[in-house]
Amino acid sequence: MTLYQKVQAVNRIFNQLDKDLDSFQNSTGLSCVANCGLCCLKPDINATALEFLPLAYHLLKNGEAEEWLEDLQNDKDNKICPVLNKVIAPDSKGFCSEYAHRGLICRLFGFSAMLHKNNTPTLVTCKPIKEQKSEAFNNAKAHIAANKKYPLISNYYMQLRSIDESLGEELFPIRVALEKAIYAVLGYYAYRRAPRKGKVA
Repeated sequence: MTLYQKVQAVNRIFNQLDKDLDSFQNSTGLSCVANCGLCCLKPDINATALEFLPLAYHLLKNGEAEEWLEDLQNDKDNKICPVLNKVIAPDSKGFCSEYAHRGLICRLFGFSAMLHKNNTPTLVTCKPIKEQKSEAFNNAKAHIAANKKYPLISNYYMQLRSIDESLGEELFPIRVALEKAIYAVLGYYAYRRAPRKGKVA
């Protein structure tokens, strides 16, 4: 599988997840609190390199991969996601400056479940949603408890690992995950013609 094929495979998982999340949110009324973004400020977000492969590929096509890599390496003490917008622009989708290429964890958090003791699914969400959208939060918990269709975190990570086990298995701090994804893309195209805007390879 070429690197571009891996990027496409990851994006297919993301596209299906987006549909699953839409269905879950429509059924429960669950949504983010407007202009919040607190989850993006957490310094302990972990992710795989593979879920940021589409972003790394996008950066390469735009001629920005090496600049991003240098910034990541020069700012090792910073633990916050490097994709974070400091200010929400009027036409922005939120705090993410690369919303279309955000990672799997960014898509799942708030609107998915994980298995706890006795394989009991538990909603993974945030304090602002629990407190400010309590009715939707309770609807979502009841929806999951009734074993209706809901996004299960482990299912999507298993699908990712099937694309590339070496890039999709280990979790890293989000900045390290993105750095490793950029390294993977730059390494792959070190002796190949790199794609540019409007082109694929």
